[in-house]
Amino acid sequence: MENAEEGLDEIEAQRQRAGDNLQARGDNNEMEPPEFLQNLILENIFVLPEEYEPMNPEIFCAFSAGNEVSFDRMREHNVIMACFKSDQGDSVLHLAAASGRLALVKCIVSECPSLLLVSNIKLELPLHVAARAGHLAVVEALVQAVGFVSARLQDEDNERLNVYVMRDINGDTPLHLAMMKGRRHMRIVDCLLTANNTASLLANNDRISPLYMAIEAADRRHVQAILRTVPRGGDDRRTLNDLLHGRKDLVHAALKSKSTDILDDLLDKDASFLDERDEEGMTALSFGALIGFYKGVCKLLDRSIEHVFVCNDDGSFPTHVAVEKGHKRVTKEILRRCPDSIYLLNKQGQTILHTASKRGKDAFFVFRYTRKTGNGLLMGKQDVDGNTLLHLATLNWRPRTLYELLHLDYATSIIGTLNNKGLTAVKLAETNMQTNYIYMERVTLMVLLYYYACSRGVSQMFKQKITKRSGPPIDGNYKDYVNSLLVVAALIATMTFAAGFTLPGGFSTSPDSMGMAILGNKSELLYFLGFDVLAMQCSIVTIITLLWAQLGDPYLMHKSLNVALPTLSLAILCTTIAFSIGVFIAIPHGNIFLFIVHSSFALLFYVILYIAGPHVLLQAPNIPAIFGTVIIPFFMFLNEDCEDSLSKIKSQDSVQDQGPVQDQNQNPVQNQDQVPIQDQ
Repeated sequence: MENAEEGLDEIEAQRQRAGDNLQARGDNNEMEPPEFLQNLILENIFVLPEEYEPMNPEIFCAFSAGNEVSFDRMREHNVIMACFKSDQGDSVLHLAAASGRLALVKCIVSECPSLLLVSNIKLELPLHVAARAGHLAVVEALVQAVGFVSARLQDEDNERLNVYVMRDINGDTPLHLAMMKGRRHMRIVDCLLTANNTASLLANNDRISPLYMAIEAADRRHVQAILRTVPRGGDDRRTLNDLLHGRKDLVHAALKSKSTDILDDLLDKDASFLDERDEEGMTALSFGALIGFYKGVCKLLDRSIEHVFVCNDDGSFPTHVAVEKGHKRVTKEILRRCPDSIYLLNKQGQTILHTASKRGKDAFFVFRYTRKTGNGLLMGKQDVDGNTLLHLATLNWRPRTLYELLHLDYATSIIGTLNNKGLTAVKLAETNMQTNYIYMERVTLMVLLYYYACSRGVSQMFKQKITKRSGPPIDGNYKDYVNSLLVVAALIATMTFAAGFTLPGGFSTSPDSMGMAILGNKSELLYFLGFDVLAMQCSIVTIITLLWAQLGDPYLMHKSLNVALPTLSLAILCTTIAFSIGVFIAIPHGNIFLFIVHSSFALLFYVILYIAGPHVLLQAPNIPAIFGTVIIPFFMFLNEDCEDSLSKIKSQDSVQDQGPVQDQNQNPVQNQDQVPIQDQ
């Protein structure tokens, strides 16, 4: 804060000194000219050559290198230097300014002051070139020359000499070009603002003003310097919003830069910027909710809560945006200050509950808040397409959201609700699910069918099937997958075969029991052998089954995998158990290390079940709903917040493009083991 104030004071002092100097306009004797301008002839300032000559390479190199000897030689021979232009339209002053040749720049300005107003093919003046290159001394010299000449011209001529507002081919003023370089050119920005701050509110071709650039860069010092020169506004004065050109979503830029100080400075100067929208039609509060800038949102809410009820051009409100992006703190703050905003509807007739169901980001927080505030009836609200929360979560394949939603009392009552297409959430999942195995789609259907069975009584838990048979993949690419399974199965078969002949405890060497297991009288050894043999047998079955998959027949590949996956998973489990029993036999009982080993194996067993169990069971057809009691909790750990999922998420539009939906009174074709909800 102190550094910013000191910088502002310095800029203000420079501007005051410049203003004092310019008061001597019209009287050459009242202001002592700089040394390099003492021989300047004012009448030549607007005298431009009628024709330009191509600049030869010798002159180009000499002025780019700052060769003053060449300049003196040309002046002695009365060569008109102002008529030379390079292939890019650069004058000799452009070349010297771009290279930062201060001494040569001063000589050229003194000899050919009209070059201050000559532009190249990019419409850049020498001041543009020097500001973009970052040559502070050259910029100061050019500014000094322009100021000196301006003080001695009439007002109508001064308009022609206002180089600070001249735009290049991209619409950039010298101030734009200096600010584009960031903090490296801050002193150049100070110099240009001190000389003339009019350009700070002008926009380039991208509709960006230097004020916008300063806010976006979180450069509070220059933001305050610009704001100080603009009147606060009133009945007879134009406000900052009126004077500003180009984009006026300055509050959005301040939020993007995460600068609450600039936000306060801007709104204290002109509060009307709070009503501006960005190029996408989003209000400032919605933009703050979009990026999740909690402090900025609080600042805006402190000034006015009315913008909570102002929708964006797409019909959404700040609460919808915050929920869609999963910014829990922002959502909670808006709902705390405006509890009634939970009833806001977007153009699709959806509340934030619908948005949470679609996106899956922190949906449980929104559901829990709704119940806590006594707004549970919103759980059953349908949008303009008749979709409930369950329909939208199903359309976007959000199994964890469905799990959280169906745990609520209100949600279970809408599991049989039909949308405008005459579909329940279950039928919607079955309609849109691809025939091949897509993990999120299969999990979503399993969750829906499980809770549907629960809602119909205990008997349905044994009758209702929660999995469906999957078809072969669309691309038919199984080769790498099959080879990976073959390698794993072969390794397990090798290990279990070797373990069968290297038993824990070894073999006896006594004549009476030669070659027999020393620990043969222990029951634990029998368990070890049982699981070891079972693991080897399962791996052998897997290998033989996968050999069929190598024939290239898609049907055989699919069938082989349906057998190989369960058997290989069982082989892995049996191998783990056999190893655990072998360690138990070898280590004395009561050893603390034994407890640690078994605890780690128990954890490993759970992890294997968590990873392999759902993957295998989802491909097994016709599993009764009673098994869902064990399987469903695994899906609570699914990460459905990632939008860049490998699985293609189908939107609601894709559902509408599938053609006419069967009449509600007709029985749609479905798995014979599943009970249609319409018959309920």
